[in-house]
Amino acid sequence: MLKKDFDVFKQKYLADCKTQSSNSCVLELYRLMLEKERVDSDYWSEEHGAADIIRIFENCFTDHDWKELETDLPNWTLAQLELFTEAIMGGYHSYTENGVYYEHYDVESLTKTIPNRLSLLIPILRIEKERGPGYPELSIIIRQNIHFINDHFDIVLRKNPENLQTIQQIVELSGIAASQDQGAIDLKNKIKKAGN
Repeated sequence: MLKKDFDVFKQKYLADCKTQSSNSCVLELYRLMLEKERVDSDYWSEEHGAADIIRIFENCFTDHDWKELETDLPNWTLAQLELFTEAIMGGYHSYTENGVYYEHYDVESLTKTIPNRLSLLIPILRIEKERGPGYPELSIIIRQNIHFINDHFDIVLRKNPENLQTIQQIVELSGIAASQDQGAIDLKNKIKKAGN
């Protein structure tokens, strides 16, 4: 979305529009966030929002755009960050249910944005820490969606073994390291095994 087009669009959402970006891909993503932020919750809870966000990532984003998005995230409202965090840890999860990993699907195509999406969790967690103790919602969302990291752990490491460091940072910053629920234990065991 061109900046001039976004400037016209945002007039409808002036109170909620916090982006400072002029990047066309980031603006396209943020347009979706503004448009759908206050719609029926089914849009987000049934992962329609996640699917739409992932489509924008797949069809538009380059390495430069991912960096531009990371730079703009601190401008977003808490509500926008919550929806976004939930969305980037969603989408395509149904393909990994019950240990069935992408059978009959093009794994490369379905998983190409996952390392970038995981990397975004680090600046999101840093934003949470900068905003203070009233903002634990983002790390809670990450801990509640730990299955996303567990389900894609091997895929992400096959793409680049250095992604292990990203996952380790997420575990430390989100509080997963101190958690004793089964998902956290499983993830910590995977990290330990991968580090050996």
